[in-house]
Amino acid sequence: MRITDYEKKRISFLHATGRFFASYLSSLFLCIGYIMIAFTPRKQGLHDYIAKTLVVTVK
Repeated sequence: MRITDYEKKRISFLHATGRFFASYLSSLFLCIGYIMIAFTPRKQGLHDYIAKTLVVTVK
């Protein structure tokens, strides 16, 4: 798996750090931020929306 921005480019270290800390918000209230992955079109969690990132699988 690879984390990219909306333009499919690599994210910077600071961008990744922001996404990491935003993941705490995803788990704050009964993991709602992670549960929403199942219901969003691009399968993004709350932390991905905040950081404006995508998780892409690499073959």
